[in-house]
Amino acid sequence: MKKIIVPVCLLLLSACSLNRLALRSTTSLLQNGAQAIYDEPDLQLAEDALPSHLELTRVLLQNDPDNRTLLSLAAEEFNGYAFLFLEQSQPERAKDFYLRGRNFALRALSQEPRFKNLAGLNEAEMARTLRTAGMKDVPDMFWAAFGWAGWINLSKDSPGALAQLPDAVAMMRRVLELSPDYHFAGPEIFFGVYYASRPAILGGSTTKAKDYFDRAIKITSGDYLMDYVLEARYLAVALQDKPLFVSLLERAQNSAPGKLPGAMLTDKAAKKEASELLRRVDDYF
Repeated sequence: MKKIIVPVCLLLLSACSLNRLALRSTTSLLQNGAQAIYDEPDLQLAEDALPSHLELTRVLLQNDPDNRTLLSLAAEEFNGYAFLFLEQSQPERAKDFYLRGRNFALRALSQEPRFKNLAGLNEAEMARTLRTAGMKDVPDMFWAAFGWAGWINLSKDSPGALAQLPDAVAMMRRVLELSPDYHFAGPEIFFGVYYASRPAILGGSTTKAKDYFDRAIKITSGDYLMDYVLEARYLAVALQDKPLFVSLLERAQNSAPGKLPGAMLTDKAAKKEASELLRRVDDYF
């Protein structure tokens, strides 16, 4: 019987193909797993589960560092974990997670040559580059800006960090232009918080903030409960409007969570935060 000799290069190619197939299958499972976590109604269970999910995503990226799907997933997960579970109780850890989330998103964007070194561009170059972005770039721009702003917000004692705020704002403004309803009207909420939290001398405006919050609530039909918490925490406090503060938080408390697909976890976190803010209402007024 004649022996069949398989060239080594073919064996290696076959192994590489199998590895790619396994990685793609695992990536798909991770995406589905992330969705399951976002729909989890038990906050503690989600908080316990997310770190393992984050670490698995990071490990897979070690083997495929230019996989844009994995990079985008890591960006959303690191930012989400910082926002939901770390910002209030562990701000120093939250800063690190926000920065890592931003960096994963920037790496995802940099898979397109024109977006390489976005964080190193000057204001004019950044504006020119962002104008070339399209709908497929929206998720990565959103999470890059979200993490960037989250890190800056927790680094207010750092002039270097504060100097980067215009970059985060420019990126989110492009997202707003392309898809104002992305991630439960996230760009609208971003600018609601932005204008409410800044003094007028630095461009803040409670009137503009109110318009952004109103549009966000309209886009989500009032079913995304974090909108009410953020409007209370930033706009009502800026206006020193205690009745508005209380009414917004009570609406979050009294609304059913999970009406929007993928919002259950954030809604439950919003209800928990609303209760805490109402308990400390006198600290704000």
